[in-house]
Amino acid sequence: MIILKVGGGAGVDHDAVLKNLAARIQNGEQWVLVHGASDATNKLTEQLGYEAQTITSPGGHTSRYTDARIIEIFSAAAGSVNQQLTATLTGHDIRAVGLAGPNIIFAERKKAIRAVKNGRQIIIRDDFSGKITGINADVLTTLLDNGFTPVIAPLAIGEEGERLNVDGDLVAANIAAEMKADTLIILSNVPGLMRDLNQPDSVVDEVALSELDKVEGFAEGRMKKKLIAAQTAGISRVILGDSRLEAPLDAALDGGGTHIIR
Repeated sequence: MIILKVGGGAGVDHDAVLKNLAARIQNGEQWVLVHGASDATNKLTEQLGYEAQTITSPGGHTSRYTDARIIEIFSAAAGSVNQQLTATLTGHDIRAVGLAGPNIIFAERKKAIRAVKNGRQIIIRDDFSGKITGINADVLTTLLDNGFTPVIAPLAIGEEGERLNVDGDLVAANIAAEMKADTLIILSNVPGLMRDLNQPDSVVDEVALSELDKVEGFAEGRMKKKLIAAQTAGISRVILGDSRLEAPLDAALDGGGTHIIR
């Protein structure tokens, strides 16, 4: 079984990914697809005239500031992306099941978030983002055993029944760990972990999971979260690949991108 996370940022080629994914499923492989919704959320937020904000942690990680209004917008955007991906896979003759509700991922709401603003640390208490605490693997196993391909949005349910925004890379990583997947592939709009962002040929081809700290200094922006996801998954192989290729999954599994090996 392979867990695939396809990014939701601008520039990610969903069509190429889904075409390649459908071909591999038709050849008898089992996949679970997790997707992001960042670009769709940004566009919907702009259309509604609401100002989007990001949070930067003391450690330099950036995330979306999810207030009460944004969780509504994020839920709508994530649901729309989920429907689009599920419909496209169905059009490729795949028995895809969209899971856009918070019925697969359990999380604890982050009630006090430390962030850095204008060089000073602040505490944010009205955010609707969560720390993943569990995965409903029974539903995923049942679907896979019956020939269905789960398509999962990064929405979780909190301890008080509230919807929570959770990181898609970490959702995929937790699913990979829980279901003991063979491989986790995380596709985005870059070739992999690069030593120099201005040099596409500077990709770190392979690194041992135990030596990930030696390359963490190359990670910037969202790439930091992907390395955390690799550590969270803790499985035999995690691949950070490029969605913009003609057959991005084939390329990743044939050695493309950055391979993090346990």
